[in-house]
Amino acid sequence: MSAITDLQTQLQAQLATMSAREKRMLGGALGAVAIFIVLFVGMSFGRTADQIRSRTASKISQLDDVQTLAAGYREAKARQDQLENQLRASNVRLLTYLEDKAKPAGLELPSINPKADIPLDGSKIVESSVELTLTDVPINRLLDFITSVEAGPGIVRVKYLRLEPRPAQETVTAWLTVSTYKLK
Repeated sequence: MSAITDLQTQLQAQLATMSAREKRMLGGALGAVAIFIVLFVGMSFGRTADQIRSRTASKISQLDDVQTLAAGYREAKARQDQLENQLRASNVRLLTYLEDKAKPAGLELPSINPKADIPLDGSKIVESSVELTLTDVPINRLLDFITSVEAGPGIVRVKYLRLEPRPAQETVTAWLTVSTYKLK
């Protein structure tokens, strides 16, 4: 403690020996140093605050992205659940179903070739398919038939359709592959 009092005594002695002009210059220098320290500390706090605001904005942006992804996931999961429910409910006997849909459309199904059931890659879904050949069919009847087939219960789709027009008779010959899907 005596070292501090000795230093204080020396400073007071030197200050007493200074002229008024030297005291003003010393006060100005001390004021400039004080202003420099205040500005330096203020800028340091400002930079730190800017960094904190930047990190906060980045994290808010990331949270918005997570919320968007979560909403998209919920929608995709709902669609998947809906499709799985359709697949569970799908118990379509394809041959009978196609014959039932052909009668109202005014078509005869002379050639129906069932294909073996195929499990789809990496899933528990089984595809059942039938190949049809319809010869000399008016296009409007074919369109009615295809529309009614795909509008039925479960998931029934026309996977393949090849048409060969017969302009002279105003008909077409059609080759179709119709598939239905169900869970294993």
